[in-house]
Amino acid sequence: MTPLKLGIHGAAGRLGQRIVALALADARFDLAAALVRPDSSLCGEDAGLYAGAGAAGLAFADDAAVLARCDVVIDVTTPDAAIALAQALAEAGGPALVTGTTGWSAAQEVALGEAAQAIPLLRAGNFSLGVTALTGQVRQLAAQLGRRWGVHIHDLHHSAKKDAPSGTALMLAEAVRAGWGHDDAPTRALPVGESLDQPPRAGEILITSAREGDAVGVHQVRFCGPGETLVLGHDAHSRDIFARGALTAAHWLAQQPAGLYTMADVLALTAPGSA
Repeated sequence: MTPLKLGIHGAAGRLGQRIVALALADARFDLAAALVRPDSSLCGEDAGLYAGAGAAGLAFADDAAVLARCDVVIDVTTPDAAIALAQALAEAGGPALVTGTTGWSAAQEVALGEAAQAIPLLRAGNFSLGVTALTGQVRQLAAQLGRRWGVHIHDLHHSAKKDAPSGTALMLAEAVRAGWGHDDAPTRALPVGESLDQPPRAGEILITSAREGDAVGVHQVRFCGPGETLVLGHDAHSRDIFARGALTAAHWLAQQPAGLYTMADVLALTAPGSA
């Protein structure tokens, strides 16, 4: 099979570097573009060397025009940069785009959906295959237990993470609402570091967040019912799980028609394109 030509948008960031390193060792891909922010001092440096994976013969670039040579692009940047890229790719008719960016505004959510009418676009709050499976289980449990139970979601990440709640926590809350069949279920996110003073009420979703040290990512979902609690969780031990998941998503997405997808589609946990 001919390797897919892969581009990485945000290639010098923590996750971007790991995607670069793993892509260089993955026979499914030919790393064709590694983008950094405009006017970055890294332009011209070897992407592989910077990622600690040895010389790749591919220099960092800051001109998105190089993505025209790609079959699929993985974006791990910021909402503003990701939306600009999605719109540019949609206007050009490709390539496909996988984005792991979080912290979208309502207007940006709409813009993503519009871009997905022209290109295959996969949006992930978390690239982990384990978290994807967890999300499916949370949705199923919410449907089984019903709104007589309340839900507490807690996320822990490294101190440098800017958005709170995390994209994963919001994704898990969305799974609860989907299971309940109720998009307007009361959902409240407490300030970072604040703990619950009482459990969630029936039919309520409460989210707490902590930002400490260099924690990769820990998520816990507690279903609180009358006289009992059911707990599901996921603990990320290495950032590589996100890089591997992003590559799995990219390989899958390159074979799909235009539409908006999620990691659940990659694992066939939902009907394709129902994102």
